[in-house]
Amino acid sequence: MSDKIADLGARRARKRDAKPRKCPICGKPAVEATRPFCSERCRKIDLDRWRTETYRVPVVEADDDDAPAPTDQKDEP
Repeated sequence: MSDKIADLGARRARKRDAKPRKCPICGKPAVEATRPFCSERCRKIDLDRWRTETYRVPVVEADDDDAPAPTDQKDEP
């Protein structure tokens, strides 16, 4: 168990020494207060992109094969 704790401490130390991540909007270094963004402005730009559905996941709708096919039956008198 103590080996797992020591390994966790080593991983955390490597993360602290790693390069700071860049802002996904403008590419500047991220700031801890607005992480992962560099500023409040970039955070709001990203939020607006989500709100206006600029960010989308492409979806292909499958045809429903189990549904009965429509028939062209005319009413007979």
